[in-house]
Amino acid sequence: MRKLFVPLSLAAAIISTPALGATLQDVAMAAWGNDHEWEVARKTWMAAQETEKQGLGGLLPQITADYTHVRNHQHVEGSPISVGGGALNNPYSYNFETQAATVSVVQPLFRVDTWYEYQRSKAVTSAAEASFTAARQQFLLRVTEQYMNVLRTRENLTTAYAEERALKRQLEQTNERYKVGLVPITDVNEAQAAYDLSRVGLIVGQSDFQIARDQLEALTGKRWDSIDGLKTELPMAGPEPSEPEPWVEQAQANNPQVVSARFNAETAKAVSKQGLGAQMPSVNLIGQYQHKHTLDLDTNQLSVNSIELGSESNYYGVQVSMPIFTGGSVNSKRKQAALNYQATEEQYKLVWRDTGQQTRSLHRVVEADVLRVQARRQALVSAQSALKATESGYSVGTRNVVDVVIAQRNMYSAQRDYAGARYDYILDSLRLKAAAGILNEEDLGEVNGWLDSNGSIELYGDLSQLEDTTETTR
Repeated sequence: MRKLFVPLSLAAAIISTPALGATLQDVAMAAWGNDHEWEVARKTWMAAQETEKQGLGGLLPQITADYTHVRNHQHVEGSPISVGGGALNNPYSYNFETQAATVSVVQPLFRVDTWYEYQRSKAVTSAAEASFTAARQQFLLRVTEQYMNVLRTRENLTTAYAEERALKRQLEQTNERYKVGLVPITDVNEAQAAYDLSRVGLIVGQSDFQIARDQLEALTGKRWDSIDGLKTELPMAGPEPSEPEPWVEQAQANNPQVVSARFNAETAKAVSKQGLGAQMPSVNLIGQYQHKHTLDLDTNQLSVNSIELGSESNYYGVQVSMPIFTGGSVNSKRKQAALNYQATEEQYKLVWRDTGQQTRSLHRVVEADVLRVQARRQALVSAQSALKATESGYSVGTRNVVDVVIAQRNMYSAQRDYAGARYDYILDSLRLKAAAGILNEEDLGEVNGWLDSNGSIELYGDLSQLEDTTETTR
């Protein structure tokens, strides 16, 4: 049986982590007990485990106990009879009570349909276990994505504030230069337009950040005043093994969706065999014990304590039954089950193929992410150098304000792209492990180690006072 609750290793790591802000593991711990999507998956898995027990029950003895207590009234028309030495005239009526206790036992000896029902129940339980594993991996991904989305939008908001302040200063400087006749009015208009656009970007950034923060709180059921940010340097070695084929083989063997599809095919196969078994003889060992007596006769003021003495009966033996003709419904159901089995086999092959392709693609994406982070970092360095050179040219009159605005936009855009590439690498790495079916809590702990406990990020307060904390990579 799979673990349903937070592993002790994860809980211990959370307790022993001295952090100024909440860590990824802190958030995961809160989400374990609050995320309704995870709770649905957990309860569904617990319910699915009962299916195998029900299938096994069909192979075990079935014992039934019955007790009846009936009050009877009978009116008889016919020839006079004698009861207990007295005569009952025609017609006559009498009342009596009947009590009976019966115990019956049925033990299947040869039941093909029942056997394959048990096989079906085992396959259903195994498919449910695979679905639960997928839900567990999706939970870990969902927590990490929500956490990283807060960091991403928070960093974008920081950049948006820095860009807005920079363009505001540029607008003020351009206005001053215009007043003394150093630049034309068109430069003022260009600076104003750039500043207005930065205000739009700032509004969007504020909204995105607040939505991400609210989503994290909805996931965990808790308000977080601060969370730890990413370290400046991350271990970006790429996927290991570096070749995609081992990942593809791992995914096609262990991916929960592939495993679930395989057991769904096994379920349909068992149902198909059940249809065949429904056309075959069934053999049961049967037995019954009964104790019965009738009493309290009161007819025409003639009382008799008992009409008959108490009786006991029992029997045991073997019962064989076989359907001869059922209007064709049994044979039709068998054909239907066989076709459904063929369909689920094709579905399994489709999932197997698509999972391999998706895993190979994710492997390439992670490899590209490593190079993309490096390229984005270099692009940021270049954008910073270009902005510095453009500002110098503007101060001596060789560049105009349009050149400065474009250089500023390019630099802040490069900041956002570099930050986004780092978050994409983390999430794509986890998605690759999930595709291979090996994502677990230890991977979440590894990502938690990439957080900076001294770089706590405030999620509330006056966000307009945010400083541009994006790394300057000169």
